[in-house]
Amino acid sequence: MEKNYFNLLQLPVVLPIDGSLLSLHYQQLQRQFHPDNYATAPDNEKAAILQQSASINAAYQTLKDPIKAAEYRLSLEGININEEQQTIHDSPFLMEQFMLREQLDDLEHAQNWDELTLFYDEMIERKNQIYAQLLEYINQSHWLMAKQQLYKLRYYAKLIEQIELLQEKQFNL
Repeated sequence: MEKNYFNLLQLPVVLPIDGSLLSLHYQQLQRQFHPDNYATAPDNEKAAILQQSASINAAYQTLKDPIKAAEYRLSLEGININEEQQTIHDSPFLMEQFMLREQLDDLEHAQNWDELTLFYDEMIERKNQIYAQLLEYINQSHWLMAKQQLYKLRYYAKLIEQIELLQEKQFNL
């Protein structure tokens, strides 16, 4: 059986992940399995070390990102997050997302940077609320509810990313 990322990085299977513990264990494992330490080893051993090092990197990259960590956590329960049918069955939420996108477009066209900052802060707060609900569902083993929250979280993350791009654009004018 393949080690899961939590086990590989010697972490409890709990979200949110303790970032300092994650970094500490990652650095320890990277030192232990660094390919340079095995320069004189036989080729098959070098290949195994390279594979282990790649697994450690993949685990770290996944678990350091709260959304990817939640996706991975759900995958451990057999929940496929990247299905073809990534649908949210919440019409009010989808309508709200549409309206938020329109609001963002309006702010961009008006170049109202102060309002954009307030909008950004509000979206961060909403994203944090969705994330808190996601963690609650995961802790209660409500996997399908957690999956829906994860989809919502992705919407907010994408919207926030777009706001950040606009904010960068503001400074390049």
